[in-house]
Amino acid sequence: MSARRLVLLIGAIVLVAGVIALLVPVSVTGDGQSISCGNAIAADTSQAEAANSKTVAGVPILNQIVPHTDYVAMCQDAVSSRRSWSIPLAVIGALALAGSMLVPRSKAVS
Repeated sequence: MSARRLVLLIGAIVLVAGVIALLVPVSVTGDGQSISCGNAIAADTSQAEAANSKTVAGVPILNQIVPHTDYVAMCQDAVSSRRSWSIPLAVIGALALAGSMLVPRSKAVS
Protein backbone atom coordinates (compact mmCIF):
# COMPACT_ATOMS: atom_id res chain seq x y z
CA MET A 1 0.00 0.00 0.00
CA SER A 2 1.41 3.35 -1.00
CA ALA A 3 1.70 6.32 1.35
CA ARG A 4 -0.95 8.14 -0.68
CA ARG A 5 -3.48 5.37 -0.19
CA LEU A 6 -2.63 5.10 3.50
CA VAL A 7 -3.20 8.84 4.03
CA LEU A 8 -6.44 8.58 2.02
CA LEU A 9 -7.66 5.70 4.18
CA ILE A 10 -6.71 7.35 7.48
CA GLY A 11 -8.20 10.66 6.37
CA ALA A 12 -11.49 8.98 5.46
CA ILE A 13 -11.63 7.18 8.80
CA VAL A 14 -10.90 10.37 10.76
CA LEU A 15 -13.48 12.33 8.73
CA VAL A 16 -16.17 9.72 9.32
CA ALA A 17 -15.34 9.59 13.03
CA GLY A 18 -15.63 13.39 13.27
CA VAL A 19 -18.97 13.47 11.45
CA ILE A 20 -20.36 10.65 13.59
CA ALA A 21 -19.24 12.49 16.73
CA LEU A 22 -21.07 15.59 15.53
CA LEU A 23 -24.29 13.62 14.95
CA VAL A 24 -24.38 11.46 18.10
CA PRO A 25 -26.81 12.85 20.70
CA VAL A 26 -25.38 14.69 23.69
CA SER A 27 -26.93 14.24 27.11
CA VAL A 28 -26.16 15.22 30.69
CA THR A 29 -26.99 13.43 33.90
CA GLY A 30 -27.93 15.22 37.05
CA ASP A 31 -30.02 14.34 40.10
CA GLY A 32 -30.59 10.83 38.76
CA GLN A 33 -32.11 11.86 35.45
CA SER A 34 -30.70 12.00 31.95
CA ILE A 35 -31.40 15.20 30.00
CA SER A 36 -31.07 15.28 26.21
CA CYS A 37 -29.19 18.25 24.77
CA GLY A 38 -29.48 17.63 21.02
CA ASN A 39 -26.23 17.02 19.17
CA ALA A 40 -23.10 19.00 18.36
CA ILE A 41 -24.60 20.34 15.14
CA ALA A 42 -27.91 21.53 16.59
CA ALA A 43 -28.16 21.96 20.34
CA ASP A 44 -31.64 21.55 21.82
CA THR A 45 -31.98 22.83 25.36
CA SER A 46 -35.78 22.56 25.59
CA GLN A 47 -35.64 19.45 27.80
CA ALA A 48 -33.03 21.14 30.00
CA GLU A 49 -35.19 24.26 30.30
CA ALA A 50 -38.16 22.10 31.30
CA ALA A 51 -36.03 20.38 33.95
CA ASN A 52 -34.88 23.78 35.23
CA SER A 53 -38.47 24.97 35.59
CA LYS A 54 -39.24 21.95 37.78
CA THR A 55 -36.44 22.85 40.18
CA VAL A 56 -35.49 26.06 41.94
CA ALA A 57 -32.76 26.81 39.38
CA GLY A 58 -34.59 29.84 38.01
CA VAL A 59 -35.51 31.29 41.39
CA PRO A 60 -33.02 33.67 43.01
CA ILE A 61 -31.95 32.23 46.32
CA LEU A 62 -30.69 34.43 49.10
CA ASN A 63 -27.14 33.45 50.10
CA GLN A 64 -27.39 30.27 47.98
CA ILE A 65 -28.85 28.22 50.84
CA VAL A 66 -30.55 25.67 48.58
CA PRO A 67 -28.19 24.07 46.02
CA HIS A 68 -29.63 23.77 42.54
CA THR A 69 -28.58 22.31 39.21
CA ASP A 70 -28.63 24.44 36.08
CA TYR A 71 -29.30 21.89 33.35
CA VAL A 72 -29.16 24.46 30.55
CA ALA A 73 -25.61 25.44 31.51
CA MET A 74 -24.65 21.77 31.78
CA CYS A 75 -26.07 21.11 28.29
CA GLN A 76 -24.28 24.09 26.80
CA ASP A 77 -21.03 22.91 28.36
CA ALA A 78 -21.48 19.34 27.11
CA VAL A 79 -22.31 20.46 23.56
CA SER A 80 -19.39 22.90 23.56
CA SER A 81 -17.05 20.17 24.74
CA ARG A 82 -18.23 17.83 21.98
CA ARG A 83 -17.79 20.53 19.36
CA SER A 84 -14.30 21.40 20.61
CA TRP A 85 -12.89 18.02 19.57
CA SER A 86 -15.25 16.70 16.89
CA ILE A 87 -15.07 19.70 14.53
CA PRO A 88 -11.23 19.72 14.41
CA LEU A 89 -11.31 15.93 13.95
CA ALA A 90 -13.61 16.24 10.93
CA VAL A 91 -11.59 19.12 9.46
CA ILE A 92 -8.29 17.22 9.82
CA GLY A 93 -9.87 14.19 8.15
CA ALA A 94 -11.20 16.32 5.30
CA LEU A 95 -7.81 18.01 4.83
CA ALA A 96 -6.00 14.66 4.77
CA LEU A 97 -8.53 13.32 2.28
CA ALA A 98 -8.24 16.38 0.03
CA GLY A 99 -4.46 16.45 0.34
CA SER A 100 -4.12 12.85 -0.72
CA MET A 101 -6.35 13.51 -3.73
CA LEU A 102 -4.29 16.51 -4.83
CA VAL A 103 -0.93 14.75 -4.68
CA PRO A 104 -0.16 13.27 -8.09
CA ARG A 105 0.17 9.52 -8.35
CA SER A 106 3.67 8.21 -8.52
CA LYS A 107 4.57 6.46 -11.75
CA ALA A 108 5.53 2.85 -11.48
CA VAL A 109 9.11 2.15 -12.49
CA SER A 110 9.45 -0.87 -14.75
